[in-house]
Amino acid sequence: MKLLLFNYVMGLINMSAPTAATPVLKVVSIDDLGIKIVELPAGTFLVDGEIVTHGGWNSYNTKHQISVKDIENVRAINSSSILTGYLSDSGETISFAEYQEKLEAICKNATVYDDEFEWPTLEDEFAYRKFMQTWKAQYKTETSYSEPLLIDRTHILQDTGNPYIKAGFLTGEANTPLYSYSRTNAVADLMAKKFESLGMEHKEKLTYGQTEGKKVWSNSDHSGLEYVTAFGRYIMGKPNLPKTRGEFKGSLEYLTKIYEEDKKWIEDLIQVGYNLHFRNEGASSVLIKEIWDGLKTCIAYVNTMDVKVKSETSKRSALNQLNKMLDNVNQEILK
Repeated sequence: MKLLLFNYVMGLINMSAPTAATPVLKVVSIDDLGIKIVELPAGTFLVDGEIVTHGGWNSYNTKHQISVKDIENVRAINSSSILTGYLSDSGETISFAEYQEKLEAICKNATVYDDEFEWPTLEDEFAYRKFMQTWKAQYKTETSYSEPLLIDRTHILQDTGNPYIKAGFLTGEANTPLYSYSRTNAVADLMAKKFESLGMEHKEKLTYGQTEGKKVWSNSDHSGLEYVTAFGRYIMGKPNLPKTRGEFKGSLEYLTKIYEEDKKWIEDLIQVGYNLHFRNEGASSVLIKEIWDGLKTCIAYVNTMDVKVKSETSKRSALNQLNKMLDNVNQEILK
């Protein structure tokens, strides 16, 4: 019992914080700027020959991003307190072994019950309390440096070469090295550029009837791309509106693919309308236009049908077939 009590007391005295695990650093390399950003967790580190301390046990901000030149040599700095002995109120010092011996002698008559000390006499309890107040532990701090930390590296480009795809890492738009693609702006500009390439003039607030037979296009000033007019009609149509909106986040490769698909879709949409409206009239041209108009009308009608659950598959199949036929006609018009 005496040994258990003594070990219990010494355990309370010598409790220390656990050693932190060695982190793996996240590194974002912005290749076109020659900048490497390291995301430091809470702790103390040796970075480019300088000591950098970030956060602590009560820190709400657990990440700290800094520019680093030598990412291969970032080291964690660990400081530990080593017990060197004990100092009394009067300035006397004793070793750890001497302290143990004195404490064991004082606690020889005590017992522990529910983590509380029980003493046979008030004198024994007073002697213990006075001893604990008199002698204070003395420590020295030892500092050690880890091996160079492992890194998890991501490569990005700040200049994507596309005005509609932006890297959010340095702009504060994202807390991860992702890119964002503004489809709304891209589609609007792609549309304007395609009309311009066909020699069509933009005029404000024309109805679709006012564009009939003329190389002009227009848009309302309040409804986005839904009411873009050209070739005597609204060229977009409500089924296509979701393809003109939104902002996407992802890798540069993924967003570039979406942009290229949007570009082809917009350019083909306008080119088909242009060819149908201004190509030389003839039997084949008239027939193609009638087929194209008929398919568009059928697709619009089928889209509005409210069918029973059992017929939903048939509706989807019909739409798929009509859209395939429309694609084939579009390819013929684009020739």
